[in-house]
Amino acid sequence: MNFIKKLIPAYIEIRSLYWVEYGKRMDVELERIFKEIDNENLTLVKELISNFEFQFTQGGVPNWIAVKYAQIYRAQSMVNSLI
Repeated sequence: MNFIKKLIPAYIEIRSLYWVEYGKRMDVELERIFKEIDNENLTLVKELISNFEFQFTQGGVPNWIAVKYAQIYRAQSMVNSLI
């Protein structure tokens, strides 16, 4: 019986193609932001963060997108600590 339980999935999540592509675009922008933080190009980083916040939103999105969006707050904290 335990062997059969191991084969049955307990949690299935279906993600629409729209949100998957939305998340990939967010990943690209976040990667660029963190790359510029590493290069200490803070004026460009501030502009990229502003563009990111204008382009993407945290409200009305699936939870996994909202969690991904929260990375921008980490970037802002890093910039504030470098100033």
